[in-house]
Amino acid sequence: MGTNSKRNIDELVAETLDAVSDIETVKAPPFFKDKVLNRIRDQNTKVEASKAPFFWFTPRYQLVALICFVVLNTVALLSYTSDSYTDNVENFAEMYGLSETSTDFYLYQN
Repeated sequence: MGTNSKRNIDELVAETLDAVSDIETVKAPPFFKDKVLNRIRDQNTKVEASKAPFFWFTPRYQLVALICFVVLNTVALLSYTSDSYTDNVENFAEMYGLSETSTDFYLYQN
């Protein structure tokens, strides 16, 4: 039985090799590969564009966003007075013990 199965395997291998040698080449239409690769590339770019989180942020919207940013910063700078800045800095310094006031003495006691 061992020699029969080996002979059967040898026959199957020979048949397979004969079948492979009978395969004929296929003629593809001209520029087939280029067309397929272009379609794949187009599909990939469409998928990438839809996955991008800011695909809607085109140059037109970038300009509008930049103008809004500049206007808001200008308004903030013009409305912010130096007096309120000084007051805010002094309050901050007092809260965190960075100035020489009575709060320093209180913070060091605790």
